[in-house]
Amino acid sequence: MDTILNSLKTYDLTTILGVIFFLSTLISCLSKLLTTLGGLLTKYYRKRKGLEDKDSIIQNTLKQHQTEIDMLRQYEAETHTDVKEIKVLLESHIDRDNERTISSFRSSLYRLHMDFTKQKYVTPEGLKTFKEIGKVYVEAGGDDIYHDKLEPEVLRLPIHYEEEPI
Repeated sequence: MDTILNSLKTYDLTTILGVIFFLSTLISCLSKLLTTLGGLLTKYYRKRKGLEDKDSIIQNTLKQHQTEIDMLRQYEAETHTDVKEIKVLLESHIDRDNERTISSFRSSLYRLHMDFTKQKYVTPEGLKTFKEIGKVYVEAGGDDIYHDKLEPEVLRLPIHYEEEPI
């Protein structure tokens, strides 16, 4: 189930609805095509062979195709319902994941802020990590404590470049 949900995350609702619309249109076109072909075949066999039993065969075939089309319409409706349910599940999963991200990254941001302010400087790597975590924190819906307090205080600290050993 997780694999299906993960693969569906890559598709947006517009794409899914487009596929459903395409299938509906295809089913409708097939129905009209089969009806037209049935009428043409009936006329052809009556003129060509004069056999009435061919008419009943065609009628049975058309009834069978209509039954299959009706079944496809039912599957399409069920698929539409399933897509809606999957969408709701994905949205709740995303919300729950964002809550976890916010909680975890808030803790990391405060810890990094505390470490930097204690040592009274920041390294380029530490600053990069701090900004990356802050960006994800804000994107997940984190509050403005990052922009209002933590980031400005860290950016005021001097950047200390460590010498690399030869």
